[in-house]
Amino acid sequence: MPRLFLVRHGESAWNAEGRLQGQADPELSPLGRKQAAAVAAVVARLPVTRTLTSDLVRARDTAALGGHPDAPADPRWRERHLGEWQTHLEPEVATPAEMDRFRAGDLVPPGGEAWPDFQARVAGAAEELARTDENWLVFTHGGCVRALVSHVTGADWRTVAGPANTSLSVVALGKRPRLLALNWTPTAPGLALPSDP
Repeated sequence: MPRLFLVRHGESAWNAEGRLQGQADPELSPLGRKQAAAVAAVVARLPVTRTLTSDLVRARDTAALGGHPDAPADPRWRERHLGEWQTHLEPEVATPAEMDRFRAGDLVPPGGEAWPDFQARVAGAAEELARTDENWLVFTHGGCVRALVSHVTGADWRTVAGPANTSLSVVALGKRPRLLALNWTPTAPGLALPSDP
């Protein structure tokens, strides 16, 4: 049964300051670059036949530092679009009550991507990979991991925790897709620091 190995990107400069990024394109922080370089030893041991990355720089740089500098980019593995909220700190765009509604799925930022559309995009990309009958390594984003886990397991996406930077999640693809691992983080210095997607 083919497997999909998902690696969330290393900490971005905006993760470090709590800035909403969505599909905006900040680069990795110094810690994120260390995390990405450290994950190379982990992904080198995976039984992977093909590799992909989101086309956003934080994922592409994680792929490069993680030992896959030539991984093709696929924009379907981008983070959820946050519309007018991208590039801002939470207090600049919404009240605490509005942020609660956003996290509960009841509020889509102006110009942003609704969760069902986002999840359908990620699920479609994964289903296409499943048809190749190969093991894939994808460098992506926390929201994409949550969306695919929700799609595969049927869990409410609001109950799926965001994965840590450079954590590994594994999904078995095929006729009976299932979650094999979620948010596994190697015990290397700096890899287990929490950071919002």
